[in-house]
Amino acid sequence: MSKQRKFAVFDIDGTIFRWQLYHELFDAFVDEGLIAVDVAEVVFQAREAWRNRRIDYDKYEQTLVEMMRVSVVGVEESRFNDIADLILKSKGHHVYRYTLKLLKDLKKQGYVIVAISGSYQQLVDRFAELHDIDVAVGRDHEIENGRLTEAATEIFGRKDAVLRDIVTRHDLDFADSYAVGDSGGDIAMLGIVEHPIAFNPDARLKEHAMAHGWPVVIERKSIVYELRKEGDGPYLLA
Repeated sequence: MSKQRKFAVFDIDGTIFRWQLYHELFDAFVDEGLIAVDVAEVVFQAREAWRNRRIDYDKYEQTLVEMMRVSVVGVEESRFNDIADLILKSKGHHVYRYTLKLLKDLKKQGYVIVAISGSYQQLVDRFAELHDIDVAVGRDHEIENGRLTEAATEIFGRKDAVLRDIVTRHDLDFADSYAVGDSGGDIAMLGIVEHPIAFNPDARLKEHAMAHGWPVVIERKSIVYELRKEGDGPYLLA
């Protein structure tokens, strides 16, 4: 019987990648004329409202996700792949130092590196190849006659289930496992590993992490601040 392998799982957008692959794809689709003008305007208005603090980030992102779900249907797979190539070629190295170093350090220790992202599989695959990630799962649309269809695997709200499936299929071990995420949508995934890390967390993840004694790591301008809780005491800089 083969020995089960240790693993570390990372979110990508906002965790390794400094922005959102999903958002880069939307902007590229607009530039390529693949987004209807009225649809693009809805997203741009939501983005401006978020930047001006009139709506929260989750509301803006929800608008973007819904508009993209409609817009990708019928797009030629080859064209989608070309756009994904351009995005990763120009911006694939826009990453956080802390998470990339952690990824590399754990890889050297023999960990299987896993990425689970709500971004599209075409982007996730290329990001994984660029950064030596072993297993990568994203939103994957079925292809029919060379074009994306409406049918797709759903990642949002299911990262813990996706991770459990990966662990089973790849004969991985939850013992001494790591997970790193940045948003409330990562809480369930972080909650099933031994070493959860909240990285640049949003308010929901920060509150949950501190309630459960998880490490909180903040990276700003290439300076890393790690907050840890010792026993029943307050969170302190590690």
